[in-house]
Parts: sequence; C-alpha cells; structure tokens
Amino acid sequence: MNRKVGLTILFALVALLVSQSPLSAFLLEEAFTLLLVIAAVLLVIWLFLVAFVSVWHFVRFVLFLLRAISRRISGIRDDPVSSEKEMIHLPLRH
Repeated sequence: MNRKVGLTILFALVALLVSQSPLSAFLLEEAFTLLLVIAAVLLVIWLFLVAFVSVWHFVRFVLFLLRAISRRISGIRDDPVSSEKEMIHLPLRH
C-alpha cells in the first residue's frame, strides 16, 4: 500500500475517533466488523482449498503406489525395448 494512502486512512480513522460522535464510532465499529467477517470468510475458503489440494495429491500418490504394487505382484512391466525387439522379428514384405 502506498504510504500516503495509509497515512490518509489512519488520519481519517483518528479524526473519527477524536470527534467522539456516537454515529461515527458506530460506523467505524461496523466497518471493522465487516472487514473481520470478510477476512474470516476468505480464510475459511483458503483452508478448504488447501485441504482439497492436499487430499487430491494424497489420493493420487496412494493410487500411484497401488498401481506400482499391483504391477510388481502381477509381474507386468513396461518394457519399451521388448516391443522394439518384436518389431525386428516381423517378416519383411517384398
């Protein structure tokens, strides 16, 4: 935030508090309450997003491990060299 803007806001808040008008104090309290509610809502949304992304990556990791374990148990292997060897032994057409 620009320093001049911050000082202007600070001076405006001090002027509202010094004037001791019940209406200005009430409006200031309402403004702070609104900012607090907005911050709380954004925090809850952020926590839900972090939890979702964490769970998503955990599930992907577990599925990756299960796939690796199932391939190790069943003996399936991804061997690109074996498919190239099979292509070498194909009969040539003239």
